[in-house]
Amino acid sequence: MTYVQQPASGPTELDRVYGLRRQYYHLFMADYNRSIERLDPVLIELCRLRMATLLQSQHDLSLRYKPAIDAGLSETKLRELSKYQSSPLFSELERRCLEFAEQFVIQSSNISDEDVARVQSVLDAEAFIYFVKALSVMDQLQRGCAAFDIRPSGVVPSTMSNFRSTANAIE
Repeated sequence: MTYVQQPASGPTELDRVYGLRRQYYHLFMADYNRSIERLDPVLIELCRLRMATLLQSQHDLSLRYKPAIDAGLSETKLRELSKYQSSPLFSELERRCLEFAEQFVIQSSNISDEDVARVQSVLDAEAFIYFVKALSVMDQLQRGCAAFDIRPSGVVPSTMSNFRSTANAIE
């Protein structure tokens, strides 16, 4: 259960906590959804779930991005996510982007020009900008969910209609 003592009404903990600032919540989630929709859904989902693991966002770990599943992302590959650097299931593009996403979570201020160049060798400049924007909104939501201890509810928030709930959390 969330740490928030007097949440708003809503079907999920996310809705109840962020619903305390309803206008912000809806604006942020609209931006969140636009940001993640601009890139390859499998790449975004891999990064989103790796970040959620590092940040211990139980809410995010309980969801799957439907466009990524529709594009062929499997739970088998997701179970290998913590071993992405050596698993043959991951492409070079995925490895470089996952490394960058980890750096973004751990300490974004230490990202160097060389780190950026490494990712830009597999993403063009426009895709890189969209990628960093997506990392930013995913990081912001996940840190909030972890800080407020927002738990999975089995119900997907209406602001996340491109997601589905799952009982298969990544460990």
